[in-house]
This record gives sequence, structure tokens and C-alpha cells, in this order.
Amino acid sequence: MHGKFEFLGTGGSYLWLAIWTGVLTAITCGLLWPVAYVAQQRWIAKNTLIDGKQLVFTGTGMGIFGVWLKILLLSIITVGIYAPWGWCAIKRWQVSNSYFADPGDIENI
Repeated sequence: MHGKFEFLGTGGSYLWLAIWTGVLTAITCGLLWPVAYVAQQRWIAKNTLIDGKQLVFTGTGMGIFGVWLKILLLSIITVGIYAPWGWCAIKRWQVSNSYFADPGDIENI
């Protein structure tokens, strides 16, 4: 079965997202990276349609904080060797928090 994928995001809205999440991450020395990551995933989901169905991302910054902290510590201990496994753990968390939106979840795009 083949589905039609659409992405409706605009450069202007992404630029604003990139600026505020980048500043947030920088001024907190990376401590609030999980919050910035969640904001980016919500923006991607909000602007993605699959066969006309909008995606919704339900993850939270606190929900990924423990995963992120574990990856950070293990990557430091292993001098970066753990990073590929960590990236896969983040992607698993991301996908497990992505759903097709119910009618009440859909935001105006």
C-alpha cells in the first residue's frame, strides 16, 4: 500500500523555531535541549500529513530528559562510542510518541 506524504511547513516558521530553540539551548548550556527537541518534533508533526491525516507528537521535555541524560553520560564515559546507540534510543522515543491526530488534536495548519 502506498501513502501520500505531505509536508506543509514554511521556512519562516522554521526559522523562528530554530532561533528560539537554539537560543534556549545555548543560554542553558544544553540543559533545556530536551524541551527544544520536543518543540521541533511538535512542529514537524503539525506540518506532516500522511494520506491527509495529520500527525501529532505527544512527547514532553521531561519524558525525554532521562533518556537524554543517560545518553549524555554514556557517551562521555565511552568517549562518544555510545552516541549511535543513543541516537537510536532518541528516535525510538520520538516514534513511540507520534500518532495520527484525532479530530480534536488537529491544529490549524
